[in-house]
Amino acid sequence: MYRGTWLHPWDFTGYTIERIAKIGFNHVSMAVRYFEERQDWPGPNIIFQNPGRRAYTAEENAVYWDADGNRYSHLPPYLRPERSREAKGDIVERFVNACEENSLKSVLWFPTLRWEKAVRDDIGVGMKDVYGSHPGYKRMFLCPSNPLVREALELMVEELSEKYDFDEFEFDFIRYPEVPSTHGTPLLSLALSPCFCKYCQERARDYGVDLEEVKRELKELVEWHVDYLSNTPYCTDEDYLQAVHSELARFLLEGDLVKKWIKFRAEVIADLLKDLSKIVRRNNPGAKVTADLYPPSGSWLLGQDYKTISKIVDGVKVMIYTKPFGKSVCRIPYESRLARKLLGKKLLVIGLASWPPMTPEDIEREFRLVLSSPADGVGFYSYGWTPDGNLLTIERLFREVGT
Repeated sequence: MYRGTWLHPWDFTGYTIERIAKIGFNHVSMAVRYFEERQDWPGPNIIFQNPGRRAYTAEENAVYWDADGNRYSHLPPYLRPERSREAKGDIVERFVNACEENSLKSVLWFPTLRWEKAVRDDIGVGMKDVYGSHPGYKRMFLCPSNPLVREALELMVEELSEKYDFDEFEFDFIRYPEVPSTHGTPLLSLALSPCFCKYCQERARDYGVDLEEVKRELKELVEWHVDYLSNTPYCTDEDYLQAVHSELARFLLEGDLVKKWIKFRAEVIADLLKDLSKIVRRNNPGAKVTADLYPPSGSWLLGQDYKTISKIVDGVKVMIYTKPFGKSVCRIPYESRLARKLLGKKLLVIGLASWPPMTPEDIEREFRLVLSSPADGVGFYSYGWTPDGNLLTIERLFREVGT
């Protein structure tokens, strides 16, 4: 059984990996680069497993390996990996060695397209909506069609896979961003989805999609919502939600142009994942390649097609965070069975939240739901954010199920 946890580099200390092994985990994913984030939401703003630093705001787009500056010197400064100023030394090397010493599988966790600082420095490398604006706020993504972006990512994956003898390479944020539309509808979120930059337009033409035509159709949807939301109360009752999701289904069934655009975006993401995976396998043929994916019921909105991705990677981790985000635990059996249907026999790991407001009782309930599903394992996000009571529950559950 795959038993994993995610680890932030600033929580990695001399005894961290040893303790993770004693709890019963057999895989540890450590971020090799990261973005600006603080653990204040949706958690309690406390790092439970770092006594030296109970609160931390991550550096923007820092990398945690000894990056060779010459390799990236021809790239724009905002696309070059910047070594962490706070976490000193080659943490990736120390991490891989510590995992080997403790008989744990080392996983290099690589947040791929989420890169706020670069997009703020040059919107030209970021995704653009139908109005030429980036669709996210504090969650800004690079465009996978941009040749400079692809080169920067390829060079980083190449360096990591050449330098370190890891067991697994895990691609995260290899998708389009969620579109914040709290008081809108699923159709409005779709209409504001990216990307319509010049590089996507060039690729779409080769694919047989006219993005200008798609843009016109999506702008009509936006204008319809301008009128609708100006004259309608905001509703959240079940009957209303059924109606707006049924309208999304009707629109997609009838809209061949938008369906082709959605398929094109999935091809763009899959193409990037395929290229990066080839680099990993060429330099470290013994390593597994995995991807962190959105739950399959909504992944298509973000450019992640499970069937296509299953042909590229060795396994998939589906993030299903329930209580902290106000989601139903029923999503665990539903999404895991849907994912299994789409992935075939590929490795399927369910990613669960383990930080407050999750309690030991919540941890046990969700773990047993995973056991009763067709998944091959579980991952808990994240080690540093998890209080001792929850870790003790995880340790007990791992002992009960054995290997």
